[in-house]
Amino acid sequence: MNKNCLKVRFMAIRFSIWDLHLYLDTHPDDTQAKRLLEQYEEQYALIKAEYEAQYGPLTPGIEGAGAAWLKDPWPWDIERGAC
Repeated sequence: MNKNCLKVRFMAIRFSIWDLHLYLDTHPDDTQAKRLLEQYEEQYALIKAEYEAQYGPLTPGIEGAGAAWLKDPWPWDIERGAC
């Protein structure tokens, strides 16, 4: 998968994780949502590892990252429908 598609998938999964955390704050007994959260967290780790192995760190502050995370394209520069 190309760099931009990996980045878009990473952002979508990260958003889903945040959203599920908010949902579980008000519905802590929803076991189906907890299982879905676990699945997304596994996908998140896999996609993050794949991206970083191919293209470098996704976030600043990782040792050896330098300014690589600042390089184009930014998420809003990606053409819609490219993935």
